[in-house]
Amino acid sequence: MAVVHFNRTPAGKDLQTTISELTGLPPDAVDIVIEHLTSLWYDAGSDEYRYGDDEPWFVPKSSMAAQLSHAWREMEESLHSDVRYFNPKAQELLDTVFGELSSDCDKEGKPVVIDIGPGTSLTTLYRGRVFQTEKALIDALRSPERLLGPPVAGIGAAGRMNGQGQPAFYGATTPEVCIAEVRPPVDSHIALAAFEVIRPLRLLDLRRLATVELPAGTSLFDATTRSATQRRDFLRTLGNRLSAPVMPELQNRDYLVTQAVADYLAAHRTLNVDGIIYPSAQSRHPDELPAGDNIVLFRKACDVSEAEGSHATAEVSLWEYEEDGPGKWFNPSILFMDQEAPRHEQRSMHPSLSLKKDSIVIHEICAVRYCSKPYPVERVMSFNDRYDG
Repeated sequence: MAVVHFNRTPAGKDLQTTISELTGLPPDAVDIVIEHLTSLWYDAGSDEYRYGDDEPWFVPKSSMAAQLSHAWREMEESLHSDVRYFNPKAQELLDTVFGELSSDCDKEGKPVVIDIGPGTSLTTLYRGRVFQTEKALIDALRSPERLLGPPVAGIGAAGRMNGQGQPAFYGATTPEVCIAEVRPPVDSHIALAAFEVIRPLRLLDLRRLATVELPAGTSLFDATTRSATQRRDFLRTLGNRLSAPVMPELQNRDYLVTQAVADYLAAHRTLNVDGIIYPSAQSRHPDELPAGDNIVLFRKACDVSEAEGSHATAEVSLWEYEEDGPGKWFNPSILFMDQEAPRHEQRSMHPSLSLKKDSIVIHEICAVRYCSKPYPVERVMSFNDRYDG
């Protein structure tokens, strides 16, 4: 109506420009297409055109993800209330969403499944553990390959991408993100270490899903393009779905879906995905560039070199004492012992990670700072307040 009454410029592009850009046809052919469309849009019963008497203008549809978004919500409900394992509804939808993952690219033509490890730009991951007692910290530092790495099978807590007792390596691309993600209390300590990625690994990059594009040369007149476009638009929202902050009280419920996705990707034979890289929710500050990203490595890719066995591999001291007095100060040190684990404790494996033994840093948490957005509560006057007296 703004166009009709106030002579404003319509949004989008006129029909001739739209047809020309979509098809690449010469002007004479475009005129023929427009004439044919005009006849299709005419309703003889009402003697009116579908888009009115004036030539219509068109804008691209912003998203076609509604159908898959609805299916995703149904899958979530099914996992929560019907069948958690071997859920056919989940299997069918995940096949649709991730089936072509290996060939997906972002707007810059970069694949959404990336390589890390030797010869790539990402060869080091950081991982930290929170300790609230000195004894627990010393015990972990005595076996840092095993106790600063992922928990052994059967004892770990459930996480965003793993079930309870299922090993997974949760790390970060920077120490700052690592500290933010473990959410330490004041007066606790974090033992933070760097791990080298020692063999090639493949990660699904949720950051690139936000700008995934259809393959070059995709025709808008192909019958399969509609479903491909629906999938593309849904993938652009998937990163936020999988990496959004989850309240502690809702972890058991909300982690169920992300755990199902991780299991699907880890077990898929042709995708061959070893883990996921995704934005950090805890370290994200408004109007600032991201400090780094989170990385989770699935069970098949989270073994740490020299982590087998139960024997201590290092001697640890946390304090340095005054020679002739009661004074002491915190000065942690570690001495790695050169010894071979007993043969019966060795196991055949292909580790993905190796602890950088000179990288261990202990952070004492002195204070915690929050970034908040205040919303004042407006007082609404009651009827008696308004008309009292």
